[in-house]
Amino acid sequence: MKLNESVIIEKLKLGNREALALLWKDHGKNVLNLAFRMMKDRDQAEDILMDVFVQVPRAIQSFRGDSALNTWLYKLTVNVCLMKLRAAKRHGELESGNADFIIEEALGKGGTPPGSAEGAAPSIQSQAEHYDPELLAMGLNELPAETRGMLWLKDAEDLDIKDLTEIYRIPEGTIKARLSRARHYIKNFIKERINHARQA
Repeated sequence: MKLNESVIIEKLKLGNREALALLWKDHGKNVLNLAFRMMKDRDQAEDILMDVFVQVPRAIQSFRGDSALNTWLYKLTVNVCLMKLRAAKRHGELESGNADFIIEEALGKGGTPPGSAEGAAPSIQSQAEHYDPELLAMGLNELPAETRGMLWLKDAEDLDIKDLTEIYRIPEGTIKARLSRARHYIKNFIKERINHARQA
C-alpha cells in the first residue's frame, strides 16, 4: 500500500528507515538524473545521490510542507550539486573557461533576446524532435550547471515556475529569463553546427 506523502514525511522525521527506503524507490532515479544533468559525470552523480539521501533524515526536520516532497528533494539535490561544483572550482578541478557565462556573452544580460517573447522558445524536448539528439546534448553541455538542471526540471520533469522559484530561491522573472535565454542559446548553437557541417 502506497503511503500518503504527509505520512511519509512524518515517518522520515521520526527516523523511519522504511520511509527512507520508499523515498529512495520513488525519487532516487529522478535525483540521479538531475545530478547527472548538472555534473555531467555519472560517478559524481551517483555520489551526490548518496549524499542527498544521507542528508535527508536531518534536513527533513526543517521541512514545513510549503512545497511538494519531490520539489523539496530537488532543492536539496541542487544545493548539494552547487556545493560540490564550487568546491571543485576552488580546488582547480574544473576548467576555468567561460562556461558559466556563455549564455550572457552570447545573448546579452537582459531578460530575453531582442524580438522574442518571454518564454516563447520551444522546450528542449520539442527541439529534440527537430535536431540531432547528439547536437542537442552538446548544446546543453555548454550551459552552466544550474541552468542545465533548471531546464531538465522544467521540460523533462514538467515542474512549474513556482516550483523552480522554490528550488532555486530566485524570482519568477529571473527563472523565466534564464529558461528563455538558455533555449535560444541551444537553438542557435545547433543551427550554427548544422550550417558549419553543410559548408564543410
